[in-house]
Amino acid sequence: MSQTRRSTLKNLSLGAGAFLLAPFLRQVEIQAEGNAKAIPSRFVFVVKSSGIIADGITPDAFKGKDFSSGLFNADLISVALPSSLQPLEPFKDQVSIVQGLSGKMCRGGHSSWFGMLGVYMTGGEFDAGAVIRATADAELARLNPAPFNHLGLAIRGKALSSDYGGTMYPGISAAGPGQELPFQGSPDIAYEQLFGSAVSSGSGAETRFRLQGNLLDFMVEDVRKVSQAIPSSEHGKMDAYLNAFEELQVRHSRLSSMKEQIAANAPGYSDKFTSTVEEVRQEAQFDLAAAALIAGLTNVVTIRLDNVDMTYKRLGIDQHNHGIGHNEGTKSQTEYREIIQRHHAELLATMARKLKAVPEGDGDMLDNTMIMFLSDSSDNHHGTGLEWPYLIVGGGGGKLRLPGRYLRYPKYGEKGCRTIGDWWTTLLNACGNPIEYYGNEDLVLKQNGCSHAGPLEELFV
Repeated sequence: MSQTRRSTLKNLSLGAGAFLLAPFLRQVEIQAEGNAKAIPSRFVFVVKSSGIIADGITPDAFKGKDFSSGLFNADLISVALPSSLQPLEPFKDQVSIVQGLSGKMCRGGHSSWFGMLGVYMTGGEFDAGAVIRATADAELARLNPAPFNHLGLAIRGKALSSDYGGTMYPGISAAGPGQELPFQGSPDIAYEQLFGSAVSSGSGAETRFRLQGNLLDFMVEDVRKVSQAIPSSEHGKMDAYLNAFEELQVRHSRLSSMKEQIAANAPGYSDKFTSTVEEVRQEAQFDLAAAALIAGLTNVVTIRLDNVDMTYKRLGIDQHNHGIGHNEGTKSQTEYREIIQRHHAELLATMARKLKAVPEGDGDMLDNTMIMFLSDSSDNHHGTGLEWPYLIVGGGGGKLRLPGRYLRYPKYGEKGCRTIGDWWTTLLNACGNPIEYYGNEDLVLKQNGCSHAGPLEELFV
């Protein structure tokens, strides 16, 4: 980047949009300087309740294989994904499935609480328990700082609660010992907290609605100045940056203009950000997460996708997750899970599509992002910890040999078996934390000589 261009960017006199545009301008400057190492790594942790059934995310081509002889590492690109994961087919070269890792050092049952990301035993049926260390998402946020270091968004609160909206503490993320991280359960408030700093803030839902609807109007002059100052090669990224906001605004504007029509033909009116429909609120939180990542407001997002008290009524499901986990309802548990999992895959695919549309370095933003789909109850409604399935979308900055791969580690107790502690150690090592082992070791495996307690070396690039 020329000194003149750099000076022009630094000397821009911006107004209301200065805060929102500052992270974006920093990304433009990094790219123009050709400093690929300065491009941040980004992480999105999508946490569902009631477990992820390993068989439900296993391609048919790999079912029935013998995994007892060590790590099974196969090409995922050449096989078909399960039907419930079909929305991710266009991104299969950046999809990875990791199975077989155990987490018996964590609590089982309806939730492992902080154990899922902190690798230790804590909590009870209704109590999240003590926080003894920073969870992996918070540690990755520390390593990849941004205006909002860690963004927590939630649809529901603790595993067995009916908590809904506002600031919530679902008991899954922490910045350090005794420092649980908050999550925002109201998309409209999250919008104001993330983007409302560009304008004068007020109070009440009506003010928030106005701020949301007018945000881009306040930014027009700043966007014009930035567009004139940045290289033409960056206009595509600027367009994608603006599209993230415009998509939110267009939905908001359309629903607002249709208020009378909707009210006359529906039981009640609410726009996406104030909707009480669970699936709509999920879409809103994913929209906000993608916009915040693209804007550079955060590099780490954890989304509490649901809890066992939640019912997916919009999907035609007549049981809450807890009932499904106990085989209640008019369909089989497998049928219910496939319907819900396809919906989740659509949310993941929509986010992936938005990130892929943003040019970055020699590729796009998805190349430098890891979207990780996991459950706080490991492998089942009443999690056993014998296996902790992970579904991953994105290149993760090219730090690990994951995209386009299916990995299956030996079963718990077998030779070569590994744990979620080894997994998080690997990810942290790859991102700049040289810790020898993250979390508590599985003492049963250790006593039997099966514990490795270290990184998964085969995944390092």
